[in-house]
Amino acid sequence: MSAAKSWLKRSLAASGILQLASRVASPGVAVLSYHSVMDEPQKQADTLGDIVHPTLVFCSQMELIARDFHPVSLDDAARFVQGNMKLPRRPVVVTFDDGYADNFEVAAPILNRLGIPATFYVTVGCIDTATAPWVSRLRHSFCRTRKPAWVDSAAKTWTLGSARERQHAFQTALEHCARITGDAREQLVNATERALEVEPLSSNENLMMTWDQTRQLVRQGHTVGSHSMTHPNLAHVEAEDLRFELEQSKQRLEQELGCPVVHFSYPCPALQPHWTARTVEVCRNLGYSTAVTSDSGPVREGDNLLSLHRVPPTAEVEGLSWNLSGTFLGRAV
Repeated sequence: MSAAKSWLKRSLAASGILQLASRVASPGVAVLSYHSVMDEPQKQADTLGDIVHPTLVFCSQMELIARDFHPVSLDDAARFVQGNMKLPRRPVVVTFDDGYADNFEVAAPILNRLGIPATFYVTVGCIDTATAPWVSRLRHSFCRTRKPAWVDSAAKTWTLGSARERQHAFQTALEHCARITGDAREQLVNATERALEVEPLSSNENLMMTWDQTRQLVRQGHTVGSHSMTHPNLAHVEAEDLRFELEQSKQRLEQELGCPVVHFSYPCPALQPHWTARTVEVCRNLGYSTAVTSDSGPVREGDNLLSLHRVPPTAEVEGLSWNLSGTFLGRAV
């Protein structure tokens, strides 16, 4: 973003013009999609990439929401969509994907202090096995390898001499792995780690939440939902695998939490689309009440509760204020 454009956005946000305009826009909800919050994000750059928010930035963004917007729960947003509840002006729902330990250790205390309810969508298989998501394992391997080239599953050779070339190869590996689940994908990820001659991510890093931490989140007044069992792109897997990912994750969560689990978040590791009419139907048949996507935009009354839009959080506080104000004016960001 140019300095002039950044200045213009800050000026408009500070002027209050966007807030005034949003008052006359049709009612809607902004659902924010976070992943990880850490004091020193650069330490996990080779594992989590750019999905980590620095603690100070996240804290400032939550203070912005508590001060200038109205944080609401996902359940209240669902009631609004169904026409059963009126919400305060400029309502915001905070959500997290994947289930990283820092969600509990770093983000939750900030949310609790500010009285912001959040929904945490966890990748159940990662919590069960205390292992990082396969996406993080692949990113770690391509960032750390010293191999000059990599041969993919289609026998195509990818050079790894530059950061750009590594990113292209990593994206290719993502697209291959996103289409499969279970043992087949685990074997492919393991084979890639061996081919790149990188020590796999250790489970000792405690990257993911524990079941006790998820239960504590519920006791603190937050919501825990499913992000599937193993984080594939559900729009591209076989019907049997789709049902397993949705059903087994729901059952495991209900078993561990001791309460109904009715909220889902579609993984979006690579490829588009990441949800379809088929995934919506399976969610409905299995008893999910809501499902959120990575498609950007506001949530409106009458929307399909099983394909709700979200808003990507920005790296800066001013950018988030701009994105949220734009969302309430009805535009995707």
